Amino acid sequence: MDAAGIRVLVVDDTVTYRRIVADALSAVPGVTVVGTAANGRIALNKIPLLRPDLLTLDLEMPEMDGLSLLGEL
Repeated sequence: MDAAGIRVLVVDDTVTYRRIVADALSAVPGVTVVGTAANGRIALNKIPLLRPDLLTLDLEMPEMDGLSLLGEL
């Protein structure tokens, strides 16, 4: 975590849920949503670039679900 607070990457295959979660987290002081991803595979590619402190993960997504992403990390 840096001086700017907690950096979050929101991972969900449903665009509406990504937006709802990102908006809710952005409203929390000290939290910055640094990006979103539609599945775990995309998130794996974004993590080195965005360097999030925290991930929110959907358990059921196409290509790579949240639990598979955790296994890869």
